[in-house]
Amino acid sequence: MSRPSNVFHLPDNPSVPFIMVGPGTGIAPFIGFLQHRQKLREKHPDYKFGETWLFFGCRHKARDYLFQDELRFFLENGVLTYLIVCFSRDVPAVAETTPPKYVQDNLRLHCKEISRILLQEKGYFYVCGDAKNMAKDVTETLVEVFTIEKGVDKLDALKILATLREEKRYFQDIWA
Repeated sequence: MSRPSNVFHLPDNPSVPFIMVGPGTGIAPFIGFLQHRQKLREKHPDYKFGETWLFFGCRHKARDYLFQDELRFFLENGVLTYLIVCFSRDVPAVAETTPPKYVQDNLRLHCKEISRILLQEKGYFYVCGDAKNMAKDVTETLVEVFTIEKGVDKLDALKILATLREEKRYFQDIWA
């Protein structure tokens, strides 16, 4: 059974940057976003387009990396500015390294950029996927990002997140 998402859409202004977080099958709507952006770029090559970030994660690179070729195409053509990927069950190639396992780990690694996009450039933030763990963890990580980057306490960071929601710049399409 499908359920349409009436609020899950790209910013009207193509120059507005946005961040997408979609582990596993949560990537599906973002492929649509990027396909739409590709068509828009072809139709309006003179437009200034904002940065696009995709944080994607899955269990195994060899088995679960959905849309790998399409994502590479979007990255090579400039439709996608940054693709940040992690694999939660793959064993690191070098025993001493501990690569990020989950999307929220990568969000922490890019907290300056996330803060800049959301707070200075008035960008959008989209999360799609599992409500039970991932969405909750991503929300908590975003609060951490604001705490660190803005130098505020947790309550003020939660207020920043609430403001993003009120301004309709923070969207979730999540399921249990």
